[in-house]
Amino acid sequence: MQALETSPMTVPFINARPTPEMTAFQHPATHVFAVTSGKGGVGKTNAVANLAAALVLEKKRVMVMDADLGLANLDLFLGVSPQYTLADFFAGTKSLSDILTPTPLGIMLLPAASGIQEVTSLTDAQKIVFLTELDALAHDVDIMLVDTSSGISDTVTYFATAAQEIIVVVMPEPSSFTDAYALIKVLASAHREKRFWILANNVEGKRDAERLYDTLSRTALRFLNTSLDLLGWIPRDPELARAAAHGQLVVTVSPQCPSAQAFTRVARRLMHSAAAEAWEKGNVQFFFRRILAAHEKRAVRVINR
Repeated sequence: MQALETSPMTVPFINARPTPEMTAFQHPATHVFAVTSGKGGVGKTNAVANLAAALVLEKKRVMVMDADLGLANLDLFLGVSPQYTLADFFAGTKSLSDILTPTPLGIMLLPAASGIQEVTSLTDAQKIVFLTELDALAHDVDIMLVDTSSGISDTVTYFATAAQEIIVVVMPEPSSFTDAYALIKVLASAHREKRFWILANNVEGKRDAERLYDTLSRTALRFLNTSLDLLGWIPRDPELARAAAHGQLVVTVSPQCPSAQAFTRVARRLMHSAAAEAWEKGNVQFFFRRILAAHEKRAVRVINR
């Protein structure tokens, strides 16, 4: 992926480490869920958009971040055309508040742009500015959903391991199953993640979802000693396909259809998890401090080789 040219961000602490004042928890924890998948084409971004909408309809304040730096299209599902994106932020020309884009449903979007540089190529200064500005934006947010790229790139593992919880979207087909297991293996073996939510998408019904989950769960437990939990399942539904084809969200255009009801159930489970486990990993600022720490550890390993 071709990196965008970046210019230094002119802020007072550009070469500084985060201070206690910068890293102090100044507001209730914003729970961060990273939504990822082993392969593309499993409906991950559509799921993120519908879950965000379902959460808003449940009276939650939601921010979504498009972290799919290769194929940024979350804005299309949310019905907006952002004037600025994360590319402008990392180029040093716009702040996060400048690029934060409101959507008709009230979801706040941090849009990406296809072709933006990998997060691993960002400087520590850029990450610190990102961390601090995002923390300021998160004061009025209950839940943040991060739509990562698919696969096992460094960017995917950075965002996934930084979040409080990881949601892996899987479809009932061999390639989706195999690639989901490969992603879980990398995150469990190389990054010591031991808990994952599984969202079964485009399944025939509950039995189909449980069969998919059971097979994946047994495999992960046997070979990785890793715990998987079934977050929920989204049924194969012509209303969902029709809404997606028109760039619409099924939870708003057909709220009584099976898939919309399923997204609502999953959203409520996310709310319960966020309320029960908000203490475990901290807030949004912690999310990006983990990214910075991972980058520093990686640099140390390279230097010591």
